[in-house]
Amino acid sequence: MDDLATNLEKLRVASEETNCEPFEKLINQLHNLGPEDGGDVCEELVNGGVLPLALGAIQGSNEDMQAKGAELVAELAKVENCRLGCVTGGLVPILVEKMSSPSTKVALQACRALGNICYEHVSLSDGGRVSVMESGGAGQLLGLLQRAAQLSDSPEDHQLRLVATGFLLNLLNSYETMQPRQDSVDQSMEAELVEVLCHYLDKFAEDEDIPTHVLLSLTCMADTEVGKGLVVSKDVTPQLVRVLRINESPEVIETCLELITNIAETECVKTQVAKGGVCEAVVDVVRRHRDTPSSDLFPPIIKTATDLIVYILVGDDSMGIVYGGGSGPVYQELVEWLTSELEDLQIAGALAMGNFARSDAHCIQMVQSGIAEKLLKVLSSHNTGEGDIRLQHALLSALRNLSIAKENKPALISQRALEVLLPMVATVETFPVVFKLLATLRMIIDGQTQAALKVGGDEAVVGRLVGWCSTTDHPGVQGEASRLLAWIIKNCEGNAGVVTSLVTAGCIAPLVLMLGSEHAVMVSEAALALTLAFSTEPGREAAGSTKLKEVAPFVLKNPYLPPEILCNVLSMLVALLPLESAVDAIKSDDLQGAVTALTNHANEEVKKLSGVLKEKL
Repeated sequence: MDDLATNLEKLRVASEETNCEPFEKLINQLHNLGPEDGGDVCEELVNGGVLPLALGAIQGSNEDMQAKGAELVAELAKVENCRLGCVTGGLVPILVEKMSSPSTKVALQACRALGNICYEHVSLSDGGRVSVMESGGAGQLLGLLQRAAQLSDSPEDHQLRLVATGFLLNLLNSYETMQPRQDSVDQSMEAELVEVLCHYLDKFAEDEDIPTHVLLSLTCMADTEVGKGLVVSKDVTPQLVRVLRINESPEVIETCLELITNIAETECVKTQVAKGGVCEAVVDVVRRHRDTPSSDLFPPIIKTATDLIVYILVGDDSMGIVYGGGSGPVYQELVEWLTSELEDLQIAGALAMGNFARSDAHCIQMVQSGIAEKLLKVLSSHNTGEGDIRLQHALLSALRNLSIAKENKPALISQRALEVLLPMVATVETFPVVFKLLATLRMIIDGQTQAALKVGGDEAVVGRLVGWCSTTDHPGVQGEASRLLAWIIKNCEGNAGVVTSLVTAGCIAPLVLMLGSEHAVMVSEAALALTLAFSTEPGREAAGSTKLKEVAPFVLKNPYLPPEILCNVLSMLVALLPLESAVDAIKSDDLQGAVTALTNHANEEVKKLSGVLKEKL
């Protein structure tokens, strides 16, 4: 740059004489400069007036000069501070026009220049994108993509396709902000663009860079509701499956998996991709990368792939399709993952089992086929405070779902579920895991007297439950601990030893607080458990040291509680009547007023119980 004016004059003369050599020399010099020096030189050139000279070359009649002029602009536009000059200098409309040139090299360099002008998420590039759109660039690029797809497999034609798809990606990087503009691509053109991109995925699925550009472009479109609707309505599933099956690039596979995750938001699309064989293709991806982990992207690909399968299984229809009556190939593969040495596969397998276990029919069939045993075997190696938290959570989620079906409870107990689960109560501290653990235990003991006695008779377990009832760090754990205590009392068939043990451990106070829950089902459970507890002398004696005096009138005055739950609460209070001191401990004007009001209730049973209570109070 010692003599900027001289160099620019050489370019001006070269333009007039259609001599490409000075342009080519300058382009090569820019190539050889490092990013910092190159940026400074490009800014000097733009400030010195090189853009009008490049524009003149592009507008000339010589195709070689057109290509070199566009190539020079492409090099300059690599520098962020030079892009605005390209827009304000009027180059964009001319470059857009040159994309339709019959000369591949002219169209290629025009495309490169426009792609660089639109590069990155910065205000200058957004200005470039707007200018491209206003100049009809979207339509021209669509036409170029269509033509380029039909060209030969020569290096030059391949490069044109690569540059065109790269330009499209840069243009769509602002799809979210560009889409609402009146001058944006209309939806019919966008729909045609999706068709073209699908054709590219079909034809060039084995390539590395072109599928990456196409998949990322579709992802940009899918980031808006309108664009996602267009991508989904086309059903790109066959093309995505093809890419997953035959492309060997980890980067392409990762991008493809992320796109499917993006579009599979709705139940409808989950069903679409499940029917289209996406899960089978993803399982194949996992197999390939599990057996030959040759890339730094190996762990992320496994994680993204497994997460996608679990995500698809969230849909009811898609889950049923993959389950295939218990004999679906993907389902069978997911069962095998439970015993994999890869942690991500084990976790995904467990999460998948939890998703499959969302109906009684599936649950019963799965337990009969040994799934619960497999889950418990894995959990038995992780049932301490040192166990893998993610795996514990996934396994417990699946076991909890499997234990809901009435028929499965005895089977799980016979498979020693309690022997695996109860040690966790004493050692696990992570609240999300504790939450799942308590819910699983609650489901298993429902209607199972011996199981309830086993849990309720374990002093260490009961002590932990009572402690968790007062935690403020995780409301879910607090609620589940209280509910589990209530269910132990409900299912132990009035065993005096267990009930007395629970009362002694301090379970009455948390059950009274549970009585004040905003959830009617929890109010009912607490009332029933307290009624049973108050049938014992220790239970009645413990009532006076709780907040029952404040909670009881609050509950009775709740206008939304159904009559059957009101009856449960009133029965609980009636159970206290044999002990005078307990009655005195809860007696208040507030309670008397609430009970008196219920003597006029429309429900006869409520009226009867409140009358009995009123007389005693």
